[in-house]
Parts: sequence; structure tokens; C-alpha cells
Amino acid sequence: MAGVAAMTVGGGMPPMAGPAPELFGPGVISTRDYEMDGALAPDGKTFYFTKRTIWPYFSVICVSQLTAGAWSEPEIVPFSGRFPDATPAITPDGRTLYFASRRPTDTTTRLRHNYDLWAVDRTPEGWSAPRHLPGPINSDGNELSPSVTRSGVLYYVTDQGVMRSEPVGSTWTQPHPVAGRVDSVGYEVGVGVSPDERIMVVAVIGREDALTTAEGIYPRSDLYVRERQAGTWSALRHLPAPVNSAAEEGSPSITADGRRLIFTSERGGFTEHGGRPRSTDEFESTMHQPGNGLGDIYSVDIRAIGVRP
Repeated sequence: MAGVAAMTVGGGMPPMAGPAPELFGPGVISTRDYEMDGALAPDGKTFYFTKRTIWPYFSVICVSQLTAGAWSEPEIVPFSGRFPDATPAITPDGRTLYFASRRPTDTTTRLRHNYDLWAVDRTPEGWSAPRHLPGPINSDGNELSPSVTRSGVLYYVTDQGVMRSEPVGSTWTQPHPVAGRVDSVGYEVGVGVSPDERIMVVAVIGREDALTTAEGIYPRSDLYVRERQAGTWSALRHLPAPVNSAAEEGSPSITADGRRLIFTSERGGFTEHGGRPRSTDEFESTMHQPGNGLGDIYSVDIRAIGVRP
């Protein structure tokens, strides 16, 4: 990833105009297809992400390797490809990868109606067989978008918003919601937490401060930030352009070194309708490259969201 010029942001101040997000792996990872849920391994050389179809949204987890400065052609990871899998998240030590899946929890091949959280552990032979996280993490509802801190605290999203649970031996404490009453507006659909549990970026749908198109026809998710002090998370703070756009932004994750935010965006040439007419060649060219309105993965210096690494 290309470097980003330094910028100074005061503690607790809203983000200032700064470096624009960069397309991640253009033409290889971010393509004309729908990519989302980027997670960079701690070594900075292995990248996990989701590729999905349009409705009915079958999705697989892919991996790409950085070799001699170039990302390799993505491949589906060995534990994915059969059932809908999404939102991979690698732990800061690189030993465990968490993800969401609708795969069955028994020996049948029947899809679950909701997503549960699963994990695979790194072994000398590669990734282990997926293991279903025990209660109280998984429930009868949806569990998605895991994010694990350096101390092993698990954050994830449910139908009730972002949840937090601490590890206790081989199980977890009873999860509790992060949002306070001030953040009761909106529907939280994705979360990424820094390894030191100091910064949280959340994708939220349904807040009035979200950026939209001039036509007002695109009520999708925007990215927001919370900061943790003395064990308490602050209220959501909206991130302005150029991190957010009039299109959808989601799937936030923070790299293991705490220096970069990775997220998904549907920004591109077709976000706004109208304007000048497009030629056949221009339309076909835009349709078959990143920025065509399907999901692409972006990366930006963490300082661009108004926090220090």
C-alpha cells in the first residue's frame, strides 16, 4: 500500500481534510466484482476478504498474498466455498481467523437462516476445521462482523447492534451492547476495533447525518467512530468525506499496527444519476472495472478519521 502523508489532528477533534482513501489492490483484489470485508494479516502480506454475488448473495472468503510488491490472484480459502461465508477477521497475533457463516452446525447440508460466528486456528498444516463459537456468543439471531483485540476481547454485530464479550477460558462472558442511549438512532451493521481497544469504527444505517446522493435515493450505511476512555465508549462521531461518500461505506477493520482503516465502498461513476450522457465505450469501460457501483475495498491512514495511531 502506498504511503500517506502525515497530518496532525488534535485529540478529540473531528477529522480534518486529509488524504483520500486508496483503492486496495486495484484490478486484483478490488475488481469489477463485489468485494468487501477486508482483513490484513499482522505481517502485512496476507489479505483476507469476501467476494459475493448479487442476490441471493452467495459469498466466499478469499485470500491474496503480497509477493515482490504485488498482490497475487485471490483464491478461496480451504474452509470456504460451500456455504455463504463473510466478514473474516484475523486476530492481532495472526493465530486465529474469525468469520460469519450460514453453514449448518450439524452433519446436514441445510443452510441456517441466520449468520453465526465461527473460527479457524492456524496449525503447521494450515487452518484447522471451522469451529462454531459457543453460547453465549451465538444465538437464534444474526452474529456478524467479528473484531478481536490484543487481549482477546471479542466485538461483533447482532440485530441489537455492536456487542462486547471477554474471553473466560474456552468460553466467553455474557455479551453486552456497546451503544448508549445517545446512539439509539440507526442500525449498526459492521464494526472494527483497534488492537488496543481504543478506537472503534462502526458502519451504521439510518442516521440523519449520513451522506446521500443529491437525489436522496441512497439511504445506505456510513462510517462512524467511537473512542474509548476509562473503559467507556464515546458517542458515535460521523466521518465526513473523503472517507464517507454519497454511496455506501461499510465493513470497517483496523490493521494490527493500528495505523490504517480498511473498509468497503460502493462509490464510483454510477453513484449519482443524470449529468452528461455517457458514450457506449465509457459505459462499458466503467461497468467492467472498480468503481462501477459494486463493492470495492479501500484503505486510509487512521489519522484521516481524526484519531492518533
